[in-house]
Amino acid sequence: MFDFHIHIARLPHKKQLTQLLLDRSYDFIAVSCEPWEWEEVAQLKKEFSTEIKPFKLTYGIHPMIATQANEEMFAKLREYLQDNNAMVGEAGIDKRYPGYEDGTQDRVFLEQAKLALELKRDLQIHCVGDYMRVLKLLAEAGFTQGMDVPRPIFHRFGGDANFVKKALPYGAFFSLHADSFRKKSTADAIPQIPQERIFFETDADESFLDPQELLAELEMRLESVRASYAKCRE
Repeated sequence: MFDFHIHIARLPHKKQLTQLLLDRSYDFIAVSCEPWEWEEVAQLKKEFSTEIKPFKLTYGIHPMIATQANEEMFAKLREYLQDNNAMVGEAGIDKRYPGYEDGTQDRVFLEQAKLALELKRDLQIHCVGDYMRVLKLLAEAGFTQGMDVPRPIFHRFGGDANFVKKALPYGAFFSLHADSFRKKSTADAIPQIPQERIFFETDADESFLDPQELLAELEMRLESVRASYAKCRE
């Protein structure tokens, strides 16, 4: 099993859970969205990463804190990324948070997209709002059609078929969540994505379960996403 987007640092008993996941061969990418979370996943990597089983992680500035971003935060983000073989993100835009209308979120996202290009790191993208706006920002940052690295990865994908058509030439990948199948326009678009461009995720970030129960819950969620994907391709 491969959970492409999970917030290990935000879940209870994160060290116990990480060990259980690794013992269970439940592979994952530990996503982090703000400075305190960067520190937590960096520590988990120190404790659990091995040459045989490297700990996969990301560092990014989520749009929910875009208005708090400053030069010091960007410098710290660069430092974390340079010290670790990590993806950038999650980064993006979200109409529910401050900074969406005035362009603040755009600027914060652009900085991270440029950093992904400079460091040749894949970019995990969060979008609640205008997907085409994100694509324009990627082009403004320097992403081009036919590019192999870095890859823009649309986490918890919720776009439509027109967006898929526009994004695929940029080498885009799409991470599917249970929510990805709830909107008809997205469910209809998913079969148009090549299977090799698809990942699955839980996006788990909170729980009241103990580690053993949470492990079972995560496996169930991920299998549910896989089943929904198989059904939509029938």
